[in-house]
Formats: sequence, structure tokens, C-alpha cells
Amino acid sequence: MKPTPDQHDPDWPRYPETLLSFATHPPVEIDLRETPPAAALAELKTAGFEEPFAIITAFDPEGRNLSAAENEQRKRELDRRLSATGYPFVQVDCCSPDRSHCECSVAVKMPQQKALDLAREMQQIAIFWFDGRRFWILGAIAEADPLMLPRSS
Repeated sequence: MKPTPDQHDPDWPRYPETLLSFATHPPVEIDLRETPPAAALAELKTAGFEEPFAIITAFDPEGRNLSAAENEQRKRELDRRLSATGYPFVQVDCCSPDRSHCECSVAVKMPQQKALDLAREMQQIAIFWFDGRRFWILGAIAEADPLMLPRSS
């Protein structure tokens, strides 16, 4: 039997509570506990992120907590790989509601399957996916049904 997402990462139940801080100009903030406001979606569009995109991190592979130095090295590797592919991307901080935990991530405009493949290569539990209207959590190394955000329950 395959492990459940929360067996991979005990923080899995908190993924839908993530705050996204896009390093765009102007910066865009989206709280995944709420339907994205039209103004935030308009700002994403202005920044070139109106079409579907993924949010991927290199931090804490398989849900294991790494040192800041190890995570920073993995982040640089992800940025280097994305720069080499030519897919447009921007930095995104993915934070807990109280901002006590943040993971440096990227929003990248690439096909969903390529994003999932990259996340698996980076040993990530899941990615966030924006379909042009709303966000989803899609399992990468974790097998999970797609979860539409905000959660309805």
C-alpha cells in the first residue's frame, strides 16, 4: 500500500492554509484559504501569470526538514534548471498563516505534467497549480486526489 500524503509530510493538512507572496511588481499576496480576489488575479495577469502555472519548491524533499544551507543550495539548483529551460518563473514565498514557516518557491509557466515531473525529480510531496481561475494542490510523489482551493470543508 502506498503511503498517504500525511505519512510523507505531517504538514500535509496545512498545505491548503498557505499564504503565497509573489515577488512581482507590485508584489501579489494570495491566501489559499479564500477565493483569490479579482484584484490579485488582475495583478498576476499584469505580471504575466494569467495562464495556468505551477508553484514548486525545492525545500525539504520528501517532507524532511533540511538545514537552511541545504535548502538554499536546492533552491539555486531549481532556479538554474528553470533558467536553462527558458520557462518564465518568479520567486514566491509559501508561508504558514502566522508566517512562522516559509518555503522559497517559484511560480513557473510550464505544462502541468512537466511541472509534476520536475517536482518528482525534486522529491516534492505536491505542487500548487493555478488553472487560470483558482488554485489546486496536486500530488507529486504523494498519491492524492487533486484538491481544489479554497477547501470547502
